[in-house]
Amino acid sequence: MSQELDTTTNNLPPAPAVANTGQTLMQKGVEKLRQHAELKAMAMDYADFITQTGNCPDIYRGKPADAAAAIIRGTALGFDPDGALEAFFVIKGKTGMYARAMIAVAENVGCRVWEQEATQGEDGKPRVTWCGTRPGSNKVETVTWDMKRAEAAGYATNGRYKTNGIEMLRAKCQAELARIIAPGALMGLYSEQEPTAFERPEPVKATATRLDAAPKQGGLDGVRAALGQKQEEPVIDQSVVQGFLQKIEDAKDRAELKAVSTAAKKAFDDDVPNEVSEAANNRWKALGDQ
Repeated sequence: MSQELDTTTNNLPPAPAVANTGQTLMQKGVEKLRQHAELKAMAMDYADFITQTGNCPDIYRGKPADAAAAIIRGTALGFDPDGALEAFFVIKGKTGMYARAMIAVAENVGCRVWEQEATQGEDGKPRVTWCGTRPGSNKVETVTWDMKRAEAAGYATNGRYKTNGIEMLRAKCQAELARIIAPGALMGLYSEQEPTAFERPEPVKATATRLDAAPKQGGLDGVRAALGQKQEEPVIDQSVVQGFLQKIEDAKDRAELKAVSTAAKKAFDDDVPNEVSEAANNRWKALGDQ
């Protein structure tokens, strides 16, 4: 019996060698790092040139490092250097991508996309629908944006929704659909029509109140008197801010700019955000030099 067991065991095929997974992952990481370093050198070489020309987008002009970073990121998504510079933008330190570029990425990875509807409804308000499928799938994903949805989300305060509603809603559809059907490629990027995605949370401020110094009152009134009833600070709607920034940029003379500034004071109850005030001051100086 023992001899038979030994013979059977000896006839078994040798066990496969266990791969050193950690080393394999490290080798892959080193190779990616090497490729990234080579790509960085090429991107910086091109960025040094393009950021000194008039063909460079304003946000990258004179900023070769920022341009190189955009080129590197765009290359990973299939864009050429110029396409990458046109595809990305930065708001408050966060990178975003224009909606049309997000659709291009989705198509590059094998998704199918098409516009199903872009019409003015019976109420005269625009409505846009986009559809798409994931690579290798026939399931159709559908995204619809109309003015009712834009208003509920707080986007309709942007004046462009009144003057060019279909284009604005189209961008919303494109961005949302692209993230649904190509989430891995886009890695959570947001479009230019989603300003709330770039808002930074306000720091939390802790306050303490001495209860022994509060008036001696009983019940709920006593608690209110001790803790105080502090009115909440108003939250600034970034879409309104962006709307005024665009109006300031579009102002053709100082009279028009003054009207925009007056409207901004009314909209913000005389507490105009710094970025709006600075933009107005810079535009005022620029118009004076014309």
